[in-house]
Amino acid sequence: MKFIRAELHNHSTESDGALSVESLAAYAAEKNFGVLALTDHNTTSGHAKAYDAIRRAGYALALLPGVEITTFFGHILALGLVQMPDITTLDPRAPEPFFAMLRTAGARAVGIAHPFSVGSPLFIGCRFDMEMHDWNAVDYIEVFNTSVSESGMGAHPMAEAFIGNSRALALWERLVLDGQRIAAVTGKDLHSMPRDAEVFTTYAIVDEACTLNAADAVLGAVLRRQTIVTKGPLFTAHSEKGRVTVMFDNTSGYLDWAPAQAAAPVLELRDSTGAVQRAETDLRTPLSLSLAPGARSAVLKLYAGACTPVHLLAVGAPLYLDEEGNG
Repeated sequence: MKFIRAELHNHSTESDGALSVESLAAYAAEKNFGVLALTDHNTTSGHAKAYDAIRRAGYALALLPGVEITTFFGHILALGLVQMPDITTLDPRAPEPFFAMLRTAGARAVGIAHPFSVGSPLFIGCRFDMEMHDWNAVDYIEVFNTSVSESGMGAHPMAEAFIGNSRALALWERLVLDGQRIAAVTGKDLHSMPRDAEVFTTYAIVDEACTLNAADAVLGAVLRRQTIVTKGPLFTAHSEKGRVTVMFDNTSGYLDWAPAQAAAPVLELRDSTGAVQRAETDLRTPLSLSLAPGARSAVLKLYAGACTPVHLLAVGAPLYLDEEGNG
């Protein structure tokens, strides 16, 4: 397997950002993004400029064009969308046809941005206030929006309440354990030059033999739910007859990651039966854990010591199991 870093939610001066497309591309290249998604609000005007800026500068960076569809009832990330459709057809009480329309218009992956951000009356539309009846209409959820952490408000005690990441992660976990097939990603949601902060990022898990360009490979990983949200450590997992094997990788270089940075790391596996297992790990030796009988899905999280939100290091790709426990 190989891992591609992808930042899937970013803005420029083509909408409400303070960075030009050229400055955004330069920042992404400097920070070693593998893939940069340009998702300005309700416009595709920056795509051609971004492609040109990356080509002219010779950056080792792939562009993933998209749009943050911005409505009064929530923000929808439409990756791969290169032309704005009519968004006035949205019915927030039944949004699934609208999401299908986005795909028809060219979106290759549809996700929900910052679902529990502060909304009305302070920031009308930022919170996801649509009534979902079929989660199959959604490919992924932004479980960590890091824009607040990377802003001047990052250390404020109300920062988490403002952006709602813990609730977004809990929603994704509940959906996965209910059997919904949905990926977890992060979003820098860049609007200006961020401050340095130890925030989560997304890596796509891609087969070593994959010959697709990086942007297409990342899209494929999102659609296969093969993404990992991390502060540095990487891992993959598979199950055979109810026995889960976890393999670790410490080559990301993100935040200068090295296993020695984590004090007493613990891997937690929570499955659809409600069973929870925890195992200490040196982040080098493969781990083997048994699923509870009848488990059909599982979520894996890596912690540094205590299994609390503040100690979370990574959230792995979800596991989905067949009747024999393979997945």
